[in-house]
Amino acid sequence: MQPSITQFRTYIQQLITLNDEEWHAVEALIEIKEYHRKDLFHMEGEICKKAGFILQGCFRSVKDIEGEERTFDFAVENEFVTDYYSILTNSLSEFNIIAVEDSVVAVMDAQQLLRLFDGDRTWQKFGRHVAEQTCCYYQQRLLSAFFDAPKKRYEKLLAESPDIILRVPQHIIANYLGVTKETLSRIRKKMSR
Repeated sequence: MQPSITQFRTYIQQLITLNDEEWHAVEALIEIKEYHRKDLFHMEGEICKKAGFILQGCFRSVKDIEGEERTFDFAVENEFVTDYYSILTNSLSEFNIIAVEDSVVAVMDAQQLLRLFDGDRTWQKFGRHVAEQTCCYYQQRLLSAFFDAPKKRYEKLLAESPDIILRVPQHIIANYLGVTKETLSRIRKKMSR
């Protein structure tokens, strides 16, 4: 399937009722951009100025810790990719967002998007829904990172995002889980028995 901006409208309409005028208000902010594998969507040390809705592809959020990359999140089709904290606080981002595979993204200027949210009740509702989903997602991720063993985190990843396992190299999955490639291999071997 070719990526299409209608995917974004369909996603929005799962959260709010949207008329053509409201759709055109956000559509005017969108630029469709292609990213190749390993391209940066956003660079650490800069203020994030854009939000993207992934039409096709996969991205990972990566923090460099003493010269070692630590992957802490993934985003795939029909998900947003951005650094919300950097946008909202106007502060420098602490991580990179990198394409895992060739990707197509509906990119919007973050400040224009926030003005749209501030100026229209329908878009305020949409923004609230996205913020609530994001907050719940990151709380669950944080709790899992602190309290779940690597095997349980891997099982959750399999259950919640099985396509990630197929699309992302195993060394990146291991990095995301906070284990070595060898440990991930042992976990997978035990689970296949």
